[in-house]
Amino acid sequence: MTVRVVTAPTVEPLTLAEAKTHLVIDTDVTADDTYIAALIQVAREYAENYTRRAFVQRTLELTLPYFDGYQSEIFLPQPPLQSVTSIKYLDADGVLTTIAAADYQVDTYSQPGRVKPAYLDSWPVVTRGDFNAVQIRYIAGYDSLGSPPDYAGNIPKALKQWMLLRVGGLYRDREPVIIGTIVAALPRDYVDGLLDALVVDLF
Repeated sequence: MTVRVVTAPTVEPLTLAEAKTHLVIDTDVTADDTYIAALIQVAREYAENYTRRAFVQRTLELTLPYFDGYQSEIFLPQPPLQSVTSIKYLDADGVLTTIAAADYQVDTYSQPGRVKPAYLDSWPVVTRGDFNAVQIRYIAGYDSLGSPPDYAGNIPKALKQWMLLRVGGLYRDREPVIIGTIVAALPRDYVDGLLDALVVDLF
């Protein structure tokens, strides 16, 4: 099973202005804007890997060697699942064939989301043994309320608070070792513990 990014996120759950407010940097001071933006992306990517989620929208594609006849449900990693764009497979002649949307069900409520054949239906038999013979393309990530980057009310507040703390730490302490300075770190159960409730169980 492989998941690849087809369309990468175009916004971040934390805006540059929010980060600069947290860092107590005047919005007119732009010298470090590029660096701070990079820290925001790094923090988001770490949080996504840690929680196994997609916090901002992107298009993903899950590939499989075949449909499992004994396990009709297929879990789609990196929730929340917004929608399934297409399910395709290589038929016996090697032709990439699209399964009609009416022939499968999509569960966007569960996390991770999942798909399975429609009632009294089954997945096609894939016999060629080609790599990535089954291709499921879908949209994952928290939905925005309006034009990007308007994610207020959808992105978990715990994530935004965690990102602010991480960006703050990375911005102020730019080396892994600080010599001659006493550093009082916030306890792990507060900082990384903010993400614990967002971790998706392995399926």
